[in-house]
Amino acid sequence: MSITGAPRYLASFLNGARLIYQASPLLAAGFFLVLVLQALVPGLTVFAVGRLVDAAVAWETPALRFWAGVWLAILVADQILGPVAAALQGNLNERLTAFFNEQLMRKIATFEDLTPFEDEAFYNRVQLLREQASYQPTNLIIFFAATFRGFVTLIPLLFAMATVLWWVPLALVVAAVPYALVSFKLQRAVWETLAQTNPEARRMDYAGRLLLDPAYAKEHRLYRSFEFWIGYYRRHFARLHREMRAARFRQLRGNLAYVLVSALGIAAALLGMLARRSSAGELAMFLQTLSYLQNTLLMLISDGSMLYESLLYLDEARAFLEEAPGIRPGGRVVILEHPPRIAFENVGFVYPDGRRALTEIAFTIEPGETIGLVGENGAGKTTLVKLLLRFYDPTEGRILVDGVDLRELDVEAWRRQIAAVFQDYGRYALTVRENVTLADPPRLADAEGARRAIEAAGAGDLLEKLPEGLETPLSKMFGGTDLSTGEWQKLAIARAFFRESAKVMVLDEPTASLDPIQEVAVFERFIELGEGRTVLVVSHRLGSVRRADRIAVLEGGRLRELGSHDELLRLGGLYARMYAAQSEWYR
Repeated sequence: MSITGAPRYLASFLNGARLIYQASPLLAAGFFLVLVLQALVPGLTVFAVGRLVDAAVAWETPALRFWAGVWLAILVADQILGPVAAALQGNLNERLTAFFNEQLMRKIATFEDLTPFEDEAFYNRVQLLREQASYQPTNLIIFFAATFRGFVTLIPLLFAMATVLWWVPLALVVAAVPYALVSFKLQRAVWETLAQTNPEARRMDYAGRLLLDPAYAKEHRLYRSFEFWIGYYRRHFARLHREMRAARFRQLRGNLAYVLVSALGIAAALLGMLARRSSAGELAMFLQTLSYLQNTLLMLISDGSMLYESLLYLDEARAFLEEAPGIRPGGRVVILEHPPRIAFENVGFVYPDGRRALTEIAFTIEPGETIGLVGENGAGKTTLVKLLLRFYDPTEGRILVDGVDLRELDVEAWRRQIAAVFQDYGRYALTVRENVTLADPPRLADAEGARRAIEAAGAGDLLEKLPEGLETPLSKMFGGTDLSTGEWQKLAIARAFFRESAKVMVLDEPTASLDPIQEVAVFERFIELGEGRTVLVVSHRLGSVRRADRIAVLEGGRLRELGSHDELLRLGGLYARMYAAQSEWYR
């Protein structure tokens, strides 16, 4: 840390203190009080020892008893304060970690769109904050307490030493400055290495997780790819380790230089005390103060530099928490009493990485109409759904809902009108009921509604097989029951059906693990339950969308054809060729 960086360090230090206080004001106040009392113990101890030795040399019995009592009281107080501080620190650690993680989770929830997650820098940043959120708040408490206590301890010790030989504390502090600079520079290097080359750390983590992930277990064993991933891990570890090793050797050299210089200073100070013909009490106080002072300086530098890394993390987290989301809450609150009319007016979209997904999409979904959306992989089907749900805003054109630009509507209120099942649906380690009712949190306990939704999704027989029915915990992550991919898909569909108040329903090709007959049944049931609502169904199996009122055919991000199943067959274009090709598979 440079001298110019000291004010910033102090500002970050105060921000850390404020965060600790916000996590639990009462606990924090008690903890800081105990830290101050602990910090005063060394200074009071050396003062009491000096008076005690002088009283012992003179054998002044009243003074000897008094200062012996003071010394014993300080010792007992120190013994009591230690466990009290440990208990307070443990409770405060838990409160701060929970408080900090909650702040990060709430901040992530403010990013209504998916655009930030397309940005590698943002993703790296979020990963860094998330991974370190489990221990950095704890480190903040530990090293904040140690640094604060060390600083308060240092002040009376420096004062006590200065009253004897004024130049000794000055010499010790000056000798410590180079070591402090090296230590702080190392901790900054630790942070910068972690933050700037975070892709290396993420790749190490990726390799480790892959070998433990059950989803990849079969391929690893079939293709014997273990050594590849272990080598992959080693390569990226080596790149990180090289820089850190060099930085630690620099710190070691600084530490040794400080020890050498301070030893020479101590020797000079001792000669000075002997030349003054100091009393036994003064000499005892001087030697103990000198020992305390040197150790306190070393620990203060060590703890302060470790705290520096936590403060750098805190600064990064604070900048993230203050970052404005791309799509802000607010706008016209829409509460639909009828299915909306949705119009796409020359809509185009380019992903943040420059990849164009849609070009000049123009068509209208009438109120209560069922639209099938088909096309090959990469045609833009899912992107169109994401724009409708406002996970992104169009880069060209606009989407109108009952004549109002979607960007003018309150995004949360708009999404409350929609029930959707995605390709990458959630598999939550919750009960069956919670997996379904999560679609409408105010109705989380609605077991009957969950049962109806599960029946509607064609998964009624699943409840009979599960040991605790609706209350069966799912996922082996926490010791629950796991389901087949098809059963998980049906639960995802049930989750959409559970949002009974939705005026718009979207089924975005979540049925890949179902056979064609099951998929057709699910789509037909989805369309039936969507009666009286605006429905959009996406599929690559054309037979599944035959019952849609109209079918939009996408190719290369453009709308190529639009019409009913029969109309498109008569047209003899892209849809007809795709339908004929798929039909061949089932003959």
